[in-house]
Amino acid sequence: MPVQAQNTVAINIPSQPLSDALLQLGQQTSLQILYTPDLVRELNTSGLQGNYTPENALRQLLKGTGIEYERQGNTVTLKRISAVTLPPLTVSTASLKQGTAEEGYRVSNVSGVGLWDERSLRDTPYSMSVVTSDLIENINAQNMGQIFKMNPLTQEPNIQNHNGVPIVTIRGFQSTNPIYDGIPMADSNGSAVSVIEIDRVEILSGTSGFLYGGGRVGGAVNYVTKNSTNIPLRRLTLGNYGGTQFYGHADIGGKFDERGRFGYRVNLLYQGGDTAIGEPVNQKVANIVLDGHLTDTLYADVKYTYNDYRKEATQPTFNNVRERTGIDTSKRYAPKWASNDIESHKAYTSLRWDPSKYFPLRNAFFYQNTRAKTNEITLNEQADRTFIPRISSGNPWQKYENYGGYIYLDTRFSTFSVDHKLTVGYSSTVLNQVFLDGSPSWSGTNLLLSEIKNISRPDWEEPPPRSASIWYDRYNNVLIGDDITFNDQWSVMVGLNYATTANKATGIYGDRDYEKSALTPTVSLLYKPIEAVTTYVSYMEALEKGTIVGRTYTNYGEVLPPLVSKQYEAGLKYDINPNLLLSTALFRIEKANQFSNLATPVPTYVRDGLQVHNGVELVLTGKITDNLTIMGGGTLMDLSVEKSNNPALEGNKPANAASRMGKIYAEYALPWIPGLSLTGGIYYTGERYANAANTDKIPSYTLYDIGARYSTRVLNKALTVRLNVINLTGKNYWQNATYLGVPRTVAFSVSTMF
Repeated sequence: MPVQAQNTVAINIPSQPLSDALLQLGQQTSLQILYTPDLVRELNTSGLQGNYTPENALRQLLKGTGIEYERQGNTVTLKRISAVTLPPLTVSTASLKQGTAEEGYRVSNVSGVGLWDERSLRDTPYSMSVVTSDLIENINAQNMGQIFKMNPLTQEPNIQNHNGVPIVTIRGFQSTNPIYDGIPMADSNGSAVSVIEIDRVEILSGTSGFLYGGGRVGGAVNYVTKNSTNIPLRRLTLGNYGGTQFYGHADIGGKFDERGRFGYRVNLLYQGGDTAIGEPVNQKVANIVLDGHLTDTLYADVKYTYNDYRKEATQPTFNNVRERTGIDTSKRYAPKWASNDIESHKAYTSLRWDPSKYFPLRNAFFYQNTRAKTNEITLNEQADRTFIPRISSGNPWQKYENYGGYIYLDTRFSTFSVDHKLTVGYSSTVLNQVFLDGSPSWSGTNLLLSEIKNISRPDWEEPPPRSASIWYDRYNNVLIGDDITFNDQWSVMVGLNYATTANKATGIYGDRDYEKSALTPTVSLLYKPIEAVTTYVSYMEALEKGTIVGRTYTNYGEVLPPLVSKQYEAGLKYDINPNLLLSTALFRIEKANQFSNLATPVPTYVRDGLQVHNGVELVLTGKITDNLTIMGGGTLMDLSVEKSNNPALEGNKPANAASRMGKIYAEYALPWIPGLSLTGGIYYTGERYANAANTDKIPSYTLYDIGARYSTRVLNKALTVRLNVINLTGKNYWQNATYLGVPRTVAFSVSTMF
């Protein structure tokens, strides 16, 4: 269970048997201490007086007893210290519970970045931030959109109604290819991630082509899912995501055997009701994990997730908006039949094998089968402030398959006094989607915005059997990387990725079959002037798939040629204390420019010139004091089209890229009311442009959230109550050019162990 920020507590425990002392410690703090009576029999303590954090008090009482503990939230389990050396693959550091509220949501290690294995976050030469499950739970996040709104490296995304995975803008570029437990997806279409299956989200800000292959010019998002727990976990959460969206979530985990070699984790969610603006939502999620050590040198896991999601009365998308300040986001504008459905089956398995302790093998495979359909309304605003609706139906179901995997082999060796960790590997990912041609559509007459929700569903007849159009994307990567350590201060990470992007299309997309490869290198130089500080400079390239041209252009369906982008970066990371990390980076990204040529009556989408993003980022995460936690920072960028055959575009800003962001989230544990924490955030996003010509400006906005969390014990069970108000002032704003922002929403939850 999430824990309150760990302020000190007055402890008064006299000299007595250890069992009695542990009972008093539980009464004087929020800890639930589990142990067998034989473990503490005939053990005594000299007592403890003074102000301590609960964990430090427990540590003092156990000193010299030969007993250690494992912690999961407020629950600790005592066990005898064993002299047996654990198998080398028993538990990786990244899988240990990090980033709890008591640690200020700060993590020390990342699970792995591309082919590089688990490593220290501070010694990773890329700009990164990590969002943990504790934070996701403590802000009552319904989806990842709320997390990206809070993060100083990312713009708030719209949540794609037909697939549930946000398309996130990082460093002014959209990241449309999510990563699932280290396996890059070819595209977001057909992918689905629920907050209940996530253990952490690792956000890499910056070009990641060498690491993950095609795409991701501005950054990458890795969704790391949950594993089994080392101590028994039985948690039930009941809550409301806003409006009448009540939900229940059960999280159960532990080990099957006394040695702790085989474990399990089960997460179940049911959600139903209306959003704050009256959109009916129904969701069912089941996530099951089995993992364990088949031998002392072989670890494997299997994960499965089922996600069934339906949303009705979904807000329309907007085109050709003439006045952006006059639309009220607290109102629903769509009829109930404007719906989105998704049903997803997702399976994942991984294996780590190190028979010799010198050549560890890592591999994983992912498969997701999804079907989705949508009845969508798109509004085109006219000069008289009326709207012409266009209605399209996704019926029947469209089919998506996402699958991919990797295999990496590591080895360590030395050349004279220089240490190497050499990794070679291969990764591949595929998206295969099938669309039935000729989906019905209907265009209406001029209507006021308030009249859109009264539109009757068109009487579409059941279409005759139709041909299917196939869209197939594939990315392959052949990688080699060397992590070179010269001494305690200097190190270099170099690598090459022979990256391939391929596309095949039939039907409405035409007959297309192309494949392009390029060698994309990276090099990073790290210098540690002192132990707590790491500085770095890096260079990376990325092969990016050509844009798929949309319906509003003369060359609809065309795939523009692939391109190679370049990034230069210099950064610094400073561990101010064990639970407070400061990161900052300077960067420059160069990418070929793509835009509409604004020809009339119908434009063409073209690639021309160079788009350059220069900027600086700063992120501070962790505990300022024992009682104050913050996650904040900002991004400042100089964005421009520096070269173009169209002089009118030179000097313009790229579309949907905010050049300024400043965000801070804070928690304060009240010292005079143990267990009570006040929370809140301020999130500023600067103005952007909705088009390449810079004639449509999306206004800047500042959002405010407030909340509170209270942890206590009821019937000797830990209990946490959370309350969050999102968009406190009811600000009207646009998430991007076509999607309205989130209205004021009140969410709450109650979690307890059982």
